[in-house]
Amino acid sequence: MRAKARINIPDLGYTTAPISEFPYVGEGGDLDEAGDMTSLRKNKTGVDNTMFISTKGYGQHGPRIKIAIDPPYAFAPEGKTASMAIHDCSVIEAYMPMPLVEQAKKFIEANRDVLLEYWDGKIPTDEMIERLKAIS
Repeated sequence: MRAKARINIPDLGYTTAPISEFPYVGEGGDLDEAGDMTSLRKNKTGVDNTMFISTKGYGQHGPRIKIAIDPPYAFAPEGKTASMAIHDCSVIEAYMPMPLVEQAKKFIEANRDVLLEYWDGKIPTDEMIERLKAIS
């Protein structure tokens, strides 16, 4: 491992990345402000694009997930993302192609309770990942 390197673990559908790649974490990239976070790929979610799931930390918004748009397989500082509200599946901040909206909506509906427990910090990351149900 190298400092500031992105590490992909494809068998688990898991990626770690430098905090600098997540501009919404907070001024100076303070992990304490961010809470827990993980990005998951299709083999874990069934959704074509990589999804970013986090706890609320000190966020100023309601429960939501982020979805990588361009590139669709990873979160990059210059990349495009969209967010989807967990409570009503509304798309926030960006355009998403309708097939992706439907996949993400299906994923949220199948996992809403787990996503909200994780958002509220009631379960740790490993339990959240274990309890998620991939869509088909």
